[in-house]
Amino acid sequence: MNFLPQGVDLEDLLNLLRKIGWEITDLLESYSQTSGNSLNFKNLEINEFSTGPVTSADLIANDIIINGIKGKYPRQKWFFLSEENVKDNNQSFLNEDWVWIIDPLDGTRDFINKTGEYATHISLLFKRRNILGVVLIPHRDEVWFYVEGLGSWCETRNLLKKNFRGTNDKKIEDLTIAISKTHFHKELKIILDKLKLTSILGMGSIGYKITSIIRGDVDLYISYSEEGKSSPKDWDMAAPEAIIRGFGGLFTDLNGNQLSFLNDMNYNQSGILVASMSNKHVEICNRIKNLY
Repeated sequence: MNFLPQGVDLEDLLNLLRKIGWEITDLLESYSQTSGNSLNFKNLEINEFSTGPVTSADLIANDIIINGIKGKYPRQKWFFLSEENVKDNNQSFLNEDWVWIIDPLDGTRDFINKTGEYATHISLLFKRRNILGVVLIPHRDEVWFYVEGLGSWCETRNLLKKNFRGTNDKKIEDLTIAISKTHFHKELKIILDKLKLTSILGMGSIGYKITSIIRGDVDLYISYSEEGKSSPKDWDMAAPEAIIRGFGGLFTDLNGNQLSFLNDMNYNQSGILVASMSNKHVEICNRIKNLY
């Protein structure tokens, strides 16, 4: 594909990302042992920070991704922005042509709590355009891909592709909405009450939420955060945005603008953001905007 750097073959790159994905799946499974009806973590180091927990699994998965890509393509001049290395890296990626955006374990608390609602996000940007995305759902043994010009698909470890329905035309009142179960705001509750939605589910990882929308388990995801306060980051949103867009869905702000990335060195994705496979997406955004 002509959007990749010279010397990088698309199939070779996808095969590498598959290998990385299944290695991370095996890694996460290796941290747990089944004992009766409970799942007990073995040798898992957990450190709590103000932004949330970080485990040894996060850090090892991060190394698997970055070292795997660097090892395969040692001469490529692309850069790596990861949730796990951004605190130690003062470099600005805003003006670089090629940037990998990585969240090695999105939904770490769900991983610790054994809900299965966690994911790995990998996205490649060219001149800030999201051209390739990967969302790994280890609990389901699934890897989801997006490639510019080819769209999105989901496959299992044996390369079996899964098919999912397209957009839906449900009434807004009949939509099932997914929201964060760890970051809940009273202002969002007011909006949800006024929307009169019949079903609201708290879910973990954003990648898990987005793939749940595509498979039809839920219909809508609303991300709510206030300017200047804690908010999702580029690594939370980049790969999931690519995946749902490749299936014909949308992930936008309330004005219907597609998400953009590497906008500033805080890498924030603040405000009210909406993802859906609904053909009433614009109407949903307008209704929320009027309520807000």
